[in-house]
Amino acid sequence: MKTTVGTAMVLGAALAMPASGQELLTNPTFDGPPVGDGWGSFGAAGFHSFFGPNGHASLFADNAGNFGGVFQTGIAGSEGTEYLFELLDVRIESSFDASLRFGLEYYDGADSSKLGETIVSIDTSTTGDGLSFSMTGTAVPGTVFVRPIVLFDNVNPGYAGQGQANVFVFDSSLTVVPTPTALSALVVMAGLMLRRTRMA
Repeated sequence: MKTTVGTAMVLGAALAMPASGQELLTNPTFDGPPVGDGWGSFGAAGFHSFFGPNGHASLFADNAGNFGGVFQTGIAGSEGTEYLFELLDVRIESSFDASLRFGLEYYDGADSSKLGETIVSIDTSTTGDGLSFSMTGTAVPGTVFVRPIVLFDNVNPGYAGQGQANVFVFDSSLTVVPTPTALSALVVMAGLMLRRTRMA
């Protein structure tokens, strides 16, 4: 009986946080209908499916002065939690010449006031298809929502309808990085469940 109660208590604690690897994004592959459902965009960015049936986020850096990005709102977060944001299938075209960044923004309970951010630059010296990038960020105090974002600016001022100068993201992921405490709880839970099985 004590083993059963102990297992339930540890299991309850472990379930209070999203499981390691649990996808937090809505529509991480930008599909539809409509394409890009669940995402937002600004500037010279949007959502399309002109490379076949797969949806993708488009960042158009093919004209001087262009800037923009894609993001997702409404993702519940909590201060002190570490998140892993990944771009899993990216195409950077051969003439791309701009600043490309991605990361996490942390918002208050109204999901309207930004409290902080963890944004990193993407090395665009390598171009081509199937590229992937990852970053981690820890939510700042007061965080109630976490917002993933991919953005670009500082386009080469010499561009005027330059071809092959864009970025396309076909797949992405946002998960919680498990803490040592959470991992310990899962190990204890597994041990108690094994013990209960052997006692039965």
